[in-house]
Amino acid sequence: MKKIIVLASLFLAISCSNKDKQFCECLSVGDELNTEAAKYSSVALDELTDKDVEKLRELKEKKDSICAPYEMMSGPEMLKKKEACK
Repeated sequence: MKKIIVLASLFLAISCSNKDKQFCECLSVGDELNTEAAKYSSVALDELTDKDVEKLRELKEKKDSICAPYEMMSGPEMLKKKEACK
């Protein structure tokens, strides 16, 4: 009987978690893109190499694909999910 109670409690704790792994990954990829883009903020466009542009393009595409389900999310809901990622 104790095993059932422990298992039920564990299941309840896991199922009540508000952490959305895809949203957390979305935040992580967005931060990575922002960091990479910041490196080039003071560089003239004609000084960017094809490799730089391709890396930024890949990160943007990755972010767009992962974050697509969250584009229309309200601000308060987004903040709640962001807090759960910490």
